[in-house]
Amino acid sequence: MANENGPRKRSMVGWYDPRVLAHSGYKVAIANVFGRHSDTRLIEALASQPQSEFDYSQSVTPAEGDFWLDYAADIGDGWNATYAVADAIARPELKLEHEGRLETTHSGKVLVFGGDEVYPYPSRNEYEVRTETPYRLAFAGRARPDLYAIPGNHDWYDSLVAFSRTFCRPERGFAGCATKQTRSYFALKLPANWWLLAIDLQLGADLDEPQVQYFQKVAERMDAGARLIFCVPEPRWILEDAYPQHSSYDERSSTRFLEEQVFKRQARVFLTGDLHFYKRHENAEGVQKITAGGGGAFLHPTHAPKTRMLRNGFVQRAAYPDEKTSARLSWRNFLFPLLNPKSGWLYAFLYAMSAWLASASLEAADVIDLPTAWQAAILASIRDPLNGMWLVAIVGGFIFFTDTHVRSWRILGGAFHAVMHLAAAFMVGWLALLLTTRGFDLGYGTISQLLLSGVITFTLGGPVGAFILGVYLFVSIRVFGRHNNEAFSALRIADYKHWLRLRIDADGVLTIFAIALDRVPRRWRAATRNGEATQESVDARASAPRVIDRVEVRP
Repeated sequence: MANENGPRKRSMVGWYDPRVLAHSGYKVAIANVFGRHSDTRLIEALASQPQSEFDYSQSVTPAEGDFWLDYAADIGDGWNATYAVADAIARPELKLEHEGRLETTHSGKVLVFGGDEVYPYPSRNEYEVRTETPYRLAFAGRARPDLYAIPGNHDWYDSLVAFSRTFCRPERGFAGCATKQTRSYFALKLPANWWLLAIDLQLGADLDEPQVQYFQKVAERMDAGARLIFCVPEPRWILEDAYPQHSSYDERSSTRFLEEQVFKRQARVFLTGDLHFYKRHENAEGVQKITAGGGGAFLHPTHAPKTRMLRNGFVQRAAYPDEKTSARLSWRNFLFPLLNPKSGWLYAFLYAMSAWLASASLEAADVIDLPTAWQAAILASIRDPLNGMWLVAIVGGFIFFTDTHVRSWRILGGAFHAVMHLAAAFMVGWLALLLTTRGFDLGYGTISQLLLSGVITFTLGGPVGAFILGVYLFVSIRVFGRHNNEAFSALRIADYKHWLRLRIDADGVLTIFAIALDRVPRRWRAATRNGEATQESVDARASAPRVIDRVEVRP
């Protein structure tokens, strides 16, 4: 909420913060267990008034009779990135140059959020602080668009409760913008017989029956010349190639069903977020599949996994940031302990506990030198059931963490990662033992020696464990093209943000501009605009918006 000191400006989410990990894990588990068996979309359909399509077919701006629409996805993370994108979207006019051509773009009559409107998990407060406040201040003193939204996986983590309150109550609105939808899916009838169809796929589930019935009714009101834009919550065309054995990424159960069975025509454009980069794929028929998740969340890599050629003949036409820049950014994983300081608490605990359990079975004679101590520690893990179960649990946890669809590689990679940490825990414990017994001349096994050794192991275990994880993520993303989510969420990169601006001209040509902010501002100050309180950048190093891709889709 805004106060006399200005709005609360949250930093980027620390995904390796143990508190965030624990709470996110809990939310995901609840959503998967209960969400799939108690589909909120069904309750929403029963509780809400009937929803028809929303008609903008006669809505045009004064500028040459064009219709403008903005699309942003993955938005509610840190203040700097979220507000920078919101402020750029809200500007009435942007003059942008692309390939020697000057384009004047206008803020949209409609703003569509394409999923994951808040991070790390949804609640009334998080939506207010991370999402609604930045957009309210961005639109202060400016024309406000009609706003629509579909949920992504993060919006579903509370079974859509907070999302429905925020976006599906027209009497409330959002950030001063009018909201009209009463369900988590909707259809927009646009000029020149273009239709935007926004689909809610829950957590990878099939379409629910009320949603199918809704789109069937929409299809009945279309004529033979209708042209479709599908707005979906995840880029299954990329995920099904990267994870071919993951059945939930099969497009046939959702969008293909809508194309073939409901609308009986092929969509011309697909828009999605979920992956936090810009990529556009096109096939020989000119169908565009655009991933644009740059509304504010951390950056995902574009160099891994490889997506230049997808199944069904789709070829990558554009990517942002480029693969060379993406690969260069991955080197930041060596700074993992500095970028994720709270992650050290987890490794400090794991290392200290491992050393404690190992030392409980050792005598003074077992730790005379390093080889003897190493052998004794291995024997202790075999002989002591508690010690052995602890090690098995650690190895199992790292195997579960490993990102690959090949089971053998998951086991080998996870086991190697676990062994690296266990070996590091042993060495940290051994150094703590040497320091306390030889450096401080404390008797082995005395209370003072054990306590001081534990403190040293705990203190060193945090940064050492975090560094090993950073090295593991770097090798995974650079050599094997895996852990793209884990490797780049650790970097918490606020820059390289983007959104889409769509124009339908008087001839019915749909032009899609991908507009980027290479570096978002870090410094802001309070200001007023037409008598309303807002914030403005005072960061001279911030980048101006620029066009990174432009494509025309003709009738």
